[in-house]
Amino acid sequence: MTLFASVALFRRDGAIVFKAPRKEPSQDKTQARKSASRFWRGNIAEPDVLTKIIVVQQAGRLIQIAERAVSGGQDRPWVEYRLDHAEAIKAPHVAACLAELGVDPASAPPPMPDTLEINGVIYRREI
Repeated sequence: MTLFASVALFRRDGAIVFKAPRKEPSQDKTQARKSASRFWRGNIAEPDVLTKIIVVQQAGRLIQIAERAVSGGQDRPWVEYRLDHAEAIKAPHVAACLAELGVDPASAPPPMPDTLEINGVIYRREI
């Protein structure tokens, strides 16, 4: 079973805040997204306004993030992107999800170089 973590961003008194993230032990990302949407919509207190639902998963060296904006009661489509560990810890809500998943950004391997020289032969990675 793949582990996902979800967090929701709320607007409270004009500021964007988030509650503690939640583990989403789901079989796939679609199931995790649906579960996260149901959970966070059901845990809204009246002064708070749900603005975004975020689902995070570790995939090798990268962190996969899927987020859905909510505006005026309408759901926007899910947007997916990937970040490396160094970029992921810059956002506090994503860093909280990494802690929930048990990911330690300090122990992550360094990123792969674009060029590599072995015995005088230069290998370039296709990007």
